[in-house]
Order: sequence, then structure tokens, then C-alpha cells
Amino acid sequence: MDRNFYSASLSESGYMNNENEKAKQQLISILKARQAVLFAGAGCSKVAGYPLWDELLIGMIKDLTPSLSKPQNIDNMAFADIIKNQMIKEAREKEYYKYLEKCFKPRNDRNHTNFHCALVQLGFSGIITTNYDILLETAVGESFSTDSFYLRCDPIDLCLPKPYRVFDFLRNLSPNTNHSHVLHIHGYYENTENIILTERDYLKKYGQFDDTFEQSSNRILDTIHRKVIWSILATHPIVFVGFSMDDEFFMRMLNIVQQDFELGYDPVYFSIMGYGNNEDLERTLMILKKNGVVPIFYHAPKPSPLFNADHSGLERLVFDIADKVGVQIGCPSLQTITQRMLER
Repeated sequence: MDRNFYSASLSESGYMNNENEKAKQQLISILKARQAVLFAGAGCSKVAGYPLWDELLIGMIKDLTPSLSKPQNIDNMAFADIIKNQMIKEAREKEYYKYLEKCFKPRNDRNHTNFHCALVQLGFSGIITTNYDILLETAVGESFSTDSFYLRCDPIDLCLPKPYRVFDFLRNLSPNTNHSHVLHIHGYYENTENIILTERDYLKKYGQFDDTFEQSSNRILDTIHRKVIWSILATHPIVFVGFSMDDEFFMRMLNIVQQDFELGYDPVYFSIMGYGNNEDLERTLMILKKNGVVPIFYHAPKPSPLFNADHSGLERLVFDIADKVGVQIGCPSLQTITQRMLER
């Protein structure tokens, strides 16, 4: 990969017309070789109507703990702990888990969208997600089954005490994979008692990251989550889709891999990212550069502070890439998707 990838001017028009297209072509080459692993975040599930993190917390407050309000200077993970602790204090812990299951269970027979069908067919050697739903599993089932054969794709939950299943998943990552499993590193909806959602959940699964840990020349991967994520990051090109790249625990793992292999700022991963304006593009680019991530941007304007950014461009970009790698089944034409975007 070109070490001078980030040397171009960061003007919005210049970057989007030149470096962004260059990054997209690099990604397409890797996808055609079936070398990369998909890492899907909440933005992928948002396409099908599942809530993003902040939307989930707003819903939990409204439906479970209306008496609570978010304190100032507290992040979402810490506030999620407050909500959970309040439910436990009121002896409503089962209601808390039931609510999460209801939020992320399949909503209809098809569940997924054409976007997910296109995504799973891009040429990945494996599929990993932080999401709790099974959109990717059902999309694989539709996309790779035939009239005479149904490909069943099952979730593997890294939060359950069955590490041998994760071992098999890692061993089977290859260009010839049939996508019979999706690895859920933060759990999934049928096992909400074990999912990673709150700050305490993260600490329980990832352990504490501190300056001593990062400065040590012998960093110990002392939890299964650290070991699995380190292994994947060290052995495969990763393509992040719908992932905000602001997960503190996960970004620490990126830094650890960079230090262990003395990678510096060498670009070794890809991320499909939205941006609102030139300032947003520049800030995101610099953050990703420090973590060895090459972005492929799409425009995600935010109409006003009262509304979330419009990420419909994510669908258009994935369909565009799908066209380039030869995906046709389940992939509407760019004219069709453009018209649907205009009608929103």
C-alpha cells in the first residue's frame, strides 16, 4: 500500500476526487483477492432500522428509567452503567435484558436489506461484527443459497464460554470460506446477559488499559477478547463498515498491534466512513492515519443539530463497490438506489 497515501491536500474536493478514489481502488483489489475480513459496526444495522448507541440509550431512558437524566461530562458507556445499575437496584434486571433482546431480535421474515446482501458478497474471507442482531447471518443465507441448497449461517458469540468455537472460526478464515458463521465479539440478542454494552461490561471482557500496560515491552493479552482481536488485526486486512472508530477499547487494540509490529503510520486497514464537511473530513483522516486505517469516504450531511447525519451515502458506496467486484444478485442498479435516496 502506498506510504504517501496521506500526503495529498486535504481540501474536500481534491481529496474526494483523487485520494478517495485511489483508496477505493485499493480496497477493490483486496476484495477481488478475497483477503480481507469484514468488521461491521452499528451503522450497518441502522440501515435496517436498528438503533445506534445514542438512540438505544434514549429509548432505554424513555421506556425503562424515565426518572434518570444523563449527567454532564459523562460518556455513553458510563451512562449505560447508570441505567443498568438503576434497573438492578429496582430488582428489574430481567426486564433490562428482555428489553435489549426485543430491540435487536429479527423484525420480519427477511430481516436484512439488499444493502446487507451486497455487503456480504463483496469477497470477504470472514465476517465479524460488534452488533447484537443477526442481519448478516440472514443476508448470507439469502445471498449464497440456491434452489437446491440453503446455506445456514449461525452466530458465534465471543462473550460465551465456548472459545473452541471461536478457534474454529479463526482457523477457517480463508478466501474459500462459505460464511457459515459470523463472529459477534460483543455478544448477540439471544444472550443479552452476556453482551458488552456498558463501561463495566467492557472492563470485564477487555480488562483495564493503562499507561503501564501500553508502555510495557511485554504486553500481555490476558483476556480472550484481547487475544482474538489482536489475532485478527495481526493476520488479515480489515475493512470496517458502519463502525465509528471511536470505541476506546478497540482503538487501544489497534495501537497495540501497531507497536508490537513497529508499523508506525503504515496503512494496513480500510474503513468506509461518513463525513459532514471539510473540517470533519480532515479530523477523521488524521485520527485514522494514526491508527493505520485508510478511509474511503462518503458524504453524510447533517441537516441541523436536531437531526442525525444522513448516512444513506453508505448504501450507495457499498453498491458501487459491489458493482466493481462483480456482485449482481441482490444488488439494485446505482440508478435505482439513487432514485430511492432522492425520494427519502
